[in-house]
Amino acid sequence: MDSYSGFLAEPSTSVPTLVWHSTFASLTGYSGSARALVLGLDARGIAVRPLFLHGADHDEQVLMGQLHPRIRQLQTLPLSLSVPQVVYGYGDRFSKNSGAYRIGFTMLEVDRLPATWVEQANQMDEVWTPTDWGADVFRASGVQRPIYVVPLGVDTTCFHPGQQRTHLTDRTLFLSVFEWGTRKGWDILLRAYRAAFRPSDPVLLILKVDCRVPAANPVRELTQFLPQPSPRVALIYNQPLTLEQMVELYQCADCFVLPTRGEGWGMPILEAMACGTPAITTNWSGPTTFVNEANGYPLPIRSLRATDSFSPYYQHARWAEPDETALVDLLHHVAANAEERRQKGQIAAQEAQRWSWPRSIDSICQRLAAI
Repeated sequence: MDSYSGFLAEPSTSVPTLVWHSTFASLTGYSGSARALVLGLDARGIAVRPLFLHGADHDEQVLMGQLHPRIRQLQTLPLSLSVPQVVYGYGDRFSKNSGAYRIGFTMLEVDRLPATWVEQANQMDEVWTPTDWGADVFRASGVQRPIYVVPLGVDTTCFHPGQQRTHLTDRTLFLSVFEWGTRKGWDILLRAYRAAFRPSDPVLLILKVDCRVPAANPVRELTQFLPQPSPRVALIYNQPLTLEQMVELYQCADCFVLPTRGEGWGMPILEAMACGTPAITTNWSGPTTFVNEANGYPLPIRSLRATDSFSPYYQHARWAEPDETALVDLLHHVAANAEERRQKGQIAAQEAQRWSWPRSIDSICQRLAAI
């Protein structure tokens, strides 16, 4: 459960000053960050009314079986359409915004927004996105409404460096955490890992993989990319871990690695950094906001290429093709330079402190005060 000291307090009966239209209980980045933002605004004394994006409020409780207790309490506030409303989700949901002042808050992982996103964004009073890179993509795609960068964050009270691990100390532990899909570059990662190391090398790649596509078979595809003998790989597949377990997983790794083809933000990368684990990740899109040569290992790209994706969000757009040869070299380098990666991890944890949720709340409060 999210850390929040005040969730047992009764919500105010006054009319809210903000409506936050999103999801709050699903296992998605939007839900996790929506919870953090709403609870953070509530802790600042802002009367915020959470509103479920895909149906009536109780529908999410029925579908997911659980909802943060403070979110549930805040949903008992009266619903006012005379206050600003944020729709936080995919850009083709902005039309659901019914506020007196309409704010659309979204992100995407490719170099162009779909036409429907642009159309709906141009009906908002203003648009928010978490990175300067994303703001540039929005403008280049034709969004003409005012665009403001409102960064996301990481809970640095939970995600922080831990003690040095006492097990598997004889090998370098690489960790990758991702939702299954071509965009995450898992194919590039496995090819590079096999090219970089022999089966007998003292390394271990831990894959924490979630798959929500019923027709997909990640285990079979991963096996095809790892014919035996191969360097060691451990798989955590579709197993929800507690917050404490996720923190321990990040803390025990020597290096996080994700050769992603594109990210709107890159939350697992920032969580790893907050735990003192430097990241090898693609030097393009959202993660360029917080990953650099001082605190990690930016992976160069060969080019931008058509996504070739059936997703309607990625049609006629491009994403990055990470440099696989460069990844092989970086994996070798990280494994051979323990002191360097430790120093980069310390700097990474310091960088993550700059991207806490309170900073995100500060940005939102500044925008609300300006409306």
